[in-house]
Amino acid sequence: MRSTPVRCIIRVSISEKRAAVMKICAFVGDMYRDYSSLIILNLQKLALEHGHQIDFFGNCSVPSENPLHAQGLRSILMLPPLSYYDGIILCSDTLSHAGLDRELLDRLISTEDLPPVVSVRVDEPGFYSIVPDNRQIMHDISEYVIRKVGTDDIGFVTGRDELKDSAERRAGFEDAMHEAGYKVREDMIFHGNYWTTQGPQTADFFTRKDGSLPAAIICSNDYMAIALMDELALRGYSIPKDTMITGIDNISASALHVPSLTTSDIPESTLAAAAIDCLERVNKGESVDIAVSVPGRLILRESTKEKLQEQDADEMHRLLDAAQRNYYDKTRAFVLMESEYEDMMTYEDNAKYTLLNLQEYGIFDEFCFVKYCENDRRISGYYSNGKGSTADFHFPSDQLLPKEYDIQEPGIRIFLPIFYKSEVYGYVMLSVDNQRDFFIDEKLEFIMVLFGQTINRLRLYEKLTEANNILDLYLKDALTGLYNRRGFEKKISTMFTDGTSDKYTIAVVSIDMDGLKYINDTFGHSAGDEALKSIAYCLSSSINENEVAARMGGDEFEAVLILDGPGRLGQFTRSFRSAIKKANQEHRTEYTLNASIGSCNVSSWDSLMECMNKADKIMYIEKKTKKRAN
Repeated sequence: MRSTPVRCIIRVSISEKRAAVMKICAFVGDMYRDYSSLIILNLQKLALEHGHQIDFFGNCSVPSENPLHAQGLRSILMLPPLSYYDGIILCSDTLSHAGLDRELLDRLISTEDLPPVVSVRVDEPGFYSIVPDNRQIMHDISEYVIRKVGTDDIGFVTGRDELKDSAERRAGFEDAMHEAGYKVREDMIFHGNYWTTQGPQTADFFTRKDGSLPAAIICSNDYMAIALMDELALRGYSIPKDTMITGIDNISASALHVPSLTTSDIPESTLAAAAIDCLERVNKGESVDIAVSVPGRLILRESTKEKLQEQDADEMHRLLDAAQRNYYDKTRAFVLMESEYEDMMTYEDNAKYTLLNLQEYGIFDEFCFVKYCENDRRISGYYSNGKGSTADFHFPSDQLLPKEYDIQEPGIRIFLPIFYKSEVYGYVMLSVDNQRDFFIDEKLEFIMVLFGQTINRLRLYEKLTEANNILDLYLKDALTGLYNRRGFEKKISTMFTDGTSDKYTIAVVSIDMDGLKYINDTFGHSAGDEALKSIAYCLSSSINENEVAARMGGDEFEAVLILDGPGRLGQFTRSFRSAIKKANQEHRTEYTLNASIGSCNVSSWDSLMECMNKADKIMYIEKKTKKRAN
């Protein structure tokens, strides 16, 4: 089991004596955004300098706010065999969709023989941490703004309230206000989301009845600051004449924006170097009691009335023009690519076109597509040495890649999910060419989204001729007749929009059929299919009208119960187990049907994924208890 480091604050320098070559697992989300992309870029440089191999597991982005659509990211976070690696780098604040950062942390904490874990930018208890001093950084920028405006008429935009760094940044703002003798007023604090989507709401919040604005508005990151500046400009305000605005993080757009944004720099190179240094020292057997605090630095620009040198302003406008042209080029490329994917009529054509797009992306020297199958995994496409092919190679599901494809060499590999909404089909491994300049942008997201979307469309086409009811084709599982993932998503979302969840408590029940692999291996897949259909019948016969039963895939089922009376959950459980017992008595097969169950009440739509995860955990505890008893 892992050891728990003692917390302290130190400064880190790269060890003079290099550690042995390490295999490192890194969890990073939203890979094309500035921070994540720069972390990956700096870790790549260090991997090459030190001879390490780093495997990144994460996503380009989560395509919607629907928590069920985070299944692709969930699948990739659960993918790597953790004990295979010599160390883990965790960027949990890039993985906070639908509570998946908490689920990943639970997985790490419960893993035996866990290698050392270094958390970057978030102080996760029990792990080594490399963190910006968020409180001091925000204090410094707030202190500067307070001196600049000479008044307490200052608004503040928080980050996401549930994140620790958001609370730290707010505390830094409050420290500076109190030191200046000013009171912090709640009516001057807007609760933001760390992204660009709340510009209008933020502007509405700070615009007074007479049309005036606070003397300054301090934002907890650059994305929210830029979104606010853009919205105020649309409303006819001038920055910094009407109000001064600041951010934090120094994303690339902060320097190109007109006016340019005063911000604070948290160097990703320092974060990455400290993380690698920590893992090297631990793996060399050194005693490492570490919580590294990384300082920031103020970057003063036009949004707080700081003058730019004239040549810098000219260069800024040239860069802005280039960025706008690049944006239009990417938008056009996406439209053209989407039309090409619409013409793909076979899985092979889809794989070939995606291989071509990834090859033309220009930074990968090797990549492959891995498909999830019922009992194993399959390589469905491969590119190496300038040649691509739509291979058909099966390998065990406990391997990340087949041994002949799993080449160990210094550098980085990126693992991304292949999915569409709540449907997960597999993953792609992308090996970054060490000779190329590396940077992830939106094009990679375009490719992966369209690849998964096309697989989804082809699967529907494949079954179209077999379906009498097209709606059933889309929403029902072909084997069992229960709802599939799409049907489950549609039905449970309706419960939160038609008033059902307002009248009654909703509960999710995770159900896992026991012993499906044994039945398939011993009696054949046709027997396994019959067993699945029997469990499905037992499940559907145990729910009430307006409740939901679904097969989520493989041996996984889900029920949604409406707790409209006392003991409804217990009633369902007794009915389901009784139905299974009756099926065993009547069918008299060579195997015994059984299932493990876990449940959780859903308090809100936003908590759905967290509740489903809790139900899963309870179900797996029952399953493990059965195995130990046998």
